[in-house]
Amino acid sequence: MAVNLSMSSYNLKWLFNKHGYLLFSVVFHLVLFYILSHLAVKPPVAKSLVDQRVKVSMNNTYKMKMHQSVKSIAQAQNELVNSLDESIKKNLQLEPVDAQAINDPKVTISKLMELANKISENIRKIERELRAQDLQRAVTMPRSDVMKRVMNMEIDLPQYRGNRIKGSTMMKLAEAMEKEAEDVLSHRKNDIKIRGYGNSTTDVKKAKAPPLAYYSEGDPNLIKGLDSSIASNTAQQGLHSKNDFVDLWLDHIPRVNRENPKKVAGRIIKSSGRPADRLFINSWYIIGPFADSSTKHPPEYAVDLEGVYYGKENHPVSWKYLSNSQYPLIPPQVDKAGVFFGYTEIIVEREQDFWVWIGADDFASLELNNQLIWDSTVFNKKFNALAYDKNNPERENWNLTEFKRKVHFNAGRNTFKFKLTNSDTAAFFSLVLTK
Repeated sequence: MAVNLSMSSYNLKWLFNKHGYLLFSVVFHLVLFYILSHLAVKPPVAKSLVDQRVKVSMNNTYKMKMHQSVKSIAQAQNELVNSLDESIKKNLQLEPVDAQAINDPKVTISKLMELANKISENIRKIERELRAQDLQRAVTMPRSDVMKRVMNMEIDLPQYRGNRIKGSTMMKLAEAMEKEAEDVLSHRKNDIKIRGYGNSTTDVKKAKAPPLAYYSEGDPNLIKGLDSSIASNTAQQGLHSKNDFVDLWLDHIPRVNRENPKKVAGRIIKSSGRPADRLFINSWYIIGPFADSSTKHPPEYAVDLEGVYYGKENHPVSWKYLSNSQYPLIPPQVDKAGVFFGYTEIIVEREQDFWVWIGADDFASLELNNQLIWDSTVFNKKFNALAYDKNNPERENWNLTEFKRKVHFNAGRNTFKFKLTNSDTAAFFSLVLTK
């Protein structure tokens, strides 16, 4: 039996007249539901993916920095133990430390926190024994009484559980433990130097690669105007001497070592390579810009070349590889205002010393093998404008330089990391090596 579902125009008119408001409401809500179901604000998929990548990158960065700190704390413990007399060593009951875990790149951040706690407690025990030894030299009393007195003066170390605190907090705690370990080791070295007790900790390092060293051989081209400049800027005194700092106010640019220098760009130094008077380090990983602030940025903790972070104005930033750059190195990012970081590795055939010549627009600091060798605070530099003149001889000679220092390079891999802070639309960084 067929059913006729059609309605006459009379019935429709009657229905609208009788229930107009009701029908309008039903139709309105149906249309609204349809629109919302198709156009409603949905979670921004791209943004959530970036958030996830940034979170992973930050955790990796915290872990990498913690790994460095734990290795440093363990090294301090080894040097302290090797500096002790046998009479002290026999009283020590140090907790065994899992050296394999320390060197395991896959170790968890919680395990690193556990290792940091354990090694720090071992260093506390060593420090306790040294204090007890000092006290026994001053007073006559049983060892048990001496130890009680020493322990009564100690402040209890809090025990941190890695699974209960954030990665950033663990990293800062490990940094604090690293600083404390370095202070104890430094105090021990000074004690040995002054009083001669124990074994010199410098003997421990003889079998290893020489530490980073600074030299200040005379260079007559670099002395002009330094005496008054250095005296008027005491903040720089820990980082330079008369012969390695070009000129604090940069009223001149130092001459290069030859009239027509042989220039080579690259990052591998070996006897079979091209002869050169000046080597421009031209390949870098660059990240930025970050906001210029007093807050530390992730690359200052550790370098994770796969990391993604939130930079200036919360824009995602990641490492970009800049290969075979022209001189000087200019960040490839469009926005040049802010804080940039650069990382590279150079390969040296044998351990040797080189002069490093550094220049930047505006400010820069430079680390070699994780040790600071330069930190600039000079703003008005003569060559800031010269850097962008392609016909300028200083640029042609790779000589946009404000500072030089002679440092020691290990055989094999050596790492450079710079921090470049810029306030306007133009920026550059220059790093040249000479023998």
